[in-house]
Amino acid sequence: MARKTILYLITQSELGGAQTYCLDLANGLKNEFNVFIAAGGKGALALKSELSGVKYYEIPHLKREISPFNDFLAILEIIKLIKKIRPNIIHLNSSKISILGSIATFIIKSQLSKVNCQLSIVYTAHGWVFNEPQSAWKKLFYKYAEKFTAQFKDKIICVSEFDYKTALAEKICQEEKLAMVHNGITTINFLSRQESREKLNLPENKFIIGSIGNLYKTKGFRYLIEATKKLVEEGLEILTVIIGEGQERKYLTELIKNNKLENNIILAGRIPEAAELLSAFDIYVCSSVKEGLSYTIIETMLNGLPIIATRVGGNPELIEDGRNGLLINSQDPDDLTEKIKKLMNNINLQQELSTQARIKAQEEFGLKKMLEETKKLYF
Repeated sequence: MARKTILYLITQSELGGAQTYCLDLANGLKNEFNVFIAAGGKGALALKSELSGVKYYEIPHLKREISPFNDFLAILEIIKLIKKIRPNIIHLNSSKISILGSIATFIIKSQLSKVNCQLSIVYTAHGWVFNEPQSAWKKLFYKYAEKFTAQFKDKIICVSEFDYKTALAEKICQEEKLAMVHNGITTINFLSRQESREKLNLPENKFIIGSIGNLYKTKGFRYLIEATKKLVEEGLEILTVIIGEGQERKYLTELIKNNKLENNIILAGRIPEAAELLSAFDIYVCSSVKEGLSYTIIETMLNGLPIIATRVGGNPELIEDGRNGLLINSQDPDDLTEKIKKLMNNINLQQELSTQARIKAQEEFGLKKMLEETKKLYF
């Protein structure tokens, strides 16, 4: 029997949770399927795909923001790519490609059936985009675009129970079209605390709060900066390190400068394999205002760091408050400040949360489980 072909489509090529998800699926299934990845731009995803032996295609006009001109051209580019590859399964990832990819496949599906090429469309919602902080018209646009294009999809995967319930509440599609599959990760080669701090050029004797994520509004880093300011004003010796890059850099840099926090907060930029450096931190903070199911939180759980995370998206499915981490209210720097102090002052609590987090990560969020459950949905 001829091997089936899977085309993974995603909006952006800069590395984040959704891109990691595509890479893990492609690498995990490349011995059973012909796999390809395509995205807008040639960022880290392109490099990592090629290094792992997965063919990568650039979709030049595929952009994150709404742009009728670029979006029309991107649809044409996707159609051209589908005709070239002739996949049996197209797996869409992220909201923008969900819409454009669905339109492209609807246009081309009838043509492919004439040449005996059956095409199934799978979509993974890595957190619904209409839950992001954005204008009301954008929220409405994305919500109804998801509803409209859902009719062209054969299966919609939610990475958290929260997203699954949201899809039902918003009537995105019929329940039988939905599935819930948690993200899973493989073993990570964590560096030691000393090695990690040396690589990041961090002092050995400071209490360090860490966070990893693209510098987007959805990551809520402004609230982590505000909490850091409050802690510094109380006389606590701390250093906050944020690893990541993105469009909010200028705003966050000015916020740090205006609050005279240059000696207390480091925007470290994008660092390859950042998860390997998690041991550099004393605690990890996820300050997001919107999440699907955070890869970085799962990685941090596996590392065994104490975690503080906002009560959004799939975070409460990862963190059981008081058992394997602490949950806080979203967009609430006061709550974050108090929880950081609570952890700083209680070594026993840190150790208990760390132990339980590592156990849960190992038992519930393995890559093999994600691969098997996703593969079943393909058929």
